Amino acid sequence: RGRECWDEIWHIIGPQIEYVMAGRGSTWDEDRLVPVTRHGQREDVWWTYSYGPIDTEDGVGGVLVVCNDVTAQHLANEALKDHTRRLTEYFEQAPGFMAVLRGPDHVFEFTNAAFRHLIGERDFVGKPVRDILPEVEGQGFFELLDEAFSTGTARLGKRMPLSLRDGENEPTKLIYTDFVYQPITEPDGTVSGIFVEGIDVTEQVRAEEHLQLINSELKHRVKNTLAIVSAIASQTLRGTGADAAVKKFQDRLGAFGKVHDILTAAASATASITDVVNSALAPHRGGEQRFRVSGPPLTIGSKQSLSLALAIHELSTNAIKYGALSNERGTVEIDWSETRVNGETIFTFTWKERGGPRVTPPTSKGFGSQLISRTLTADFGARVDVRYDPDGLKFALTAPIDNLRQVNGAETEL
Repeated sequence: RGRECWDEIWHIIGPQIEYVMAGRGSTWDEDRLVPVTRHGQREDVWWTYSYGPIDTEDGVGGVLVVCNDVTAQHLANEALKDHTRRLTEYFEQAPGFMAVLRGPDHVFEFTNAAFRHLIGERDFVGKPVRDILPEVEGQGFFELLDEAFSTGTARLGKRMPLSLRDGENEPTKLIYTDFVYQPITEPDGTVSGIFVEGIDVTEQVRAEEHLQLINSELKHRVKNTLAIVSAIASQTLRGTGADAAVKKFQDRLGAFGKVHDILTAAASATASITDVVNSALAPHRGGEQRFRVSGPPLTIGSKQSLSLALAIHELSTNAIKYGALSNERGTVEIDWSETRVNGETIFTFTWKERGGPRVTPPTSKGFGSQLISRTLTADFGARVDVRYDPDGLKFALTAPIDNLRQVNGAETEL
């Protein structure tokens, strides 16, 4: 008997069978949990099944049971739902703002918390973006959306200003965003919508603007200070026969000032080594292309930038007076590189002179040589090698790459 065979589930199926036997029609259940006993143990099994009447002359004579074990499909569907649920949670909690827009009118399908926080709580879903954000018209955002949808190519925005209202009668607020409008492409190649993702960079933009103001003021004050120091030196030593020394001093101040301009133009206390080299060489360049400069893009700290610029200035001055730049055919090769030595990355900077007069070692070490040796050794933690080869002066600086970006405490605070 059915009750005896299916005793453990009779409380579920018994009423359904009685329903059919009473002539009230058929039943249908889809993806329903009906645990059964298999191989001596209870198992959770999901079924899609129906009970239908077997008609006889006297009425309903029995029940036709048609069933299908859909446990595998059920578990797969639940796993998919769980995966979708997690993705939805990630979408909602993502720190960047996100939205999904559908169709050529860019109708909102989804928004996440960051998007609603940026734009304000509005009735987004099911409405076109132009209806929800009328104040954005003419600011370039809608045009980029239209281009992304019509061309199927992503459109990017960088530091784009956006004027928004928190409410209908509220004043506008200005924010800045980085974003991408990524077309959503269907299997047949058609574009069905746009995925919007971005970040609010208002704080960074305002901080950068503030830093630019500080740098401009700092640049102005440093230049004034250098001009005053130069004037003091000139007035103090006037008439003492030290005009050449004053000129040297002023040239060194000039080299210092040029590198300081590079540092204040940057957003951090570092500078491009290419910019430092070119700035230091600028006063000594002619139209003959006497300098050959090459090296990978690297940044160095403020201390290293200033000491390297002064060293290049001293080397250039020496080359003009005594070395490769003292005639019409000499050249200077400047090169820097990174190499791995015993598991450590080493930075090497070289200055090589060619084509100048025959070189002889100096009988004494001048201030310029001492400056190069002392400051570079201290600021780079480097080994400095100067060779007075007969065919031209050779200078080499070697230091661990990690020493290139060290800054002092004052610069870190700034």
